[in-house]
Amino acid sequence: MLIIHFLGIAMGVGTAIGMFFLGQAASKLEKSERIKFQLNALSLSKMGNIGLILLFLSGGYLMTPYWKTLGSTPLLMIKLILFLVLAALIGIISSISKKAKQGDPEKHLNKSKTLGQIALVTAVIIVVLAVLVFH
Repeated sequence: MLIIHFLGIAMGVGTAIGMFFLGQAASKLEKSERIKFQLNALSLSKMGNIGLILLFLSGGYLMTPYWKTLGSTPLLMIKLILFLVLAALIGIISSISKKAKQGDPEKHLNKSKTLGQIALVTAVIIVVLAVLVFH
């Protein structure tokens, strides 16, 4: 399960980092090319969604010995809350991405970019907290 969890981390955080760098590359393109590039790059988000599912399933199992002591481990509680925040952000980003594909992509892609940056910071904080809790 730990291996599956690490794969989920790689897929989830890797998607966020990848989208960040793809956004940097897209910013150097002309507007029409940038929008087309960004819409095509949205397919990478599927990998992030799969990673999130793997994290949820394997994390729930790996937490088995810690559920009883959850109240006395504030960093772990914060980590789990941030995971829920991250899941919500990814859900919102997925919804915005679908709207971007349907129409007015520039407006929706800008929202998606901002939320993606917040999701990236949240994911990094979750990893740091995991290291602090489970060192």
